[in-house]
Amino acid sequence: MKKPMKRFLLLIAGVVMLGFVTSCKEEGPHKDDIVKFSSVINSGATVPKATSAGQGTGVFEYNKNTMELKYNINYQNVVPTSVNIHSANPAWEAGPLLFTLADKPTGNQVQGTQKLNVEQQTQLILGQLYVNIPTANNIFGEVRGQIIADPIAD
Repeated sequence: MKKPMKRFLLLIAGVVMLGFVTSCKEEGPHKDDIVKFSSVINSGATVPKATSAGQGTGVFEYNKNTMELKYNINYQNVVPTSVNIHSANPAWEAGPLLFTLADKPTGNQVQGTQKLNVEQQTQLILGQLYVNIPTANNIFGEVRGQIIADPIAD
């Protein structure tokens, strides 16, 4: 009589555990094909330090399937010689140039798509990429903005 009762209790425990496991929802940015990022661009984080009234914003969408980063960068009060994406580890340091998004851009907006490799994808997710906008007076960058993942909406 003890064995049937033990088996019955094990069966019930198994069914309850299965219910707990199947009721858990797995959510998060790793489940979405498109991950959104943004950047606040100003002179606060430039290395070497620059003082500028220049500022801007960057909006980014990364497609994990195609490994393409779509970007829309707006800026004002700055005349750039180029608009670039650099990598830095740690993120607050100056780092090497990865991509030139625009060379001698006109207007106040740069947009397009850039293909990333696996290493660059990892740097993007870890927050190690930044937008850098150099000028004739500040060749290492007059304004800069770290590319950070947007908060997940509920």
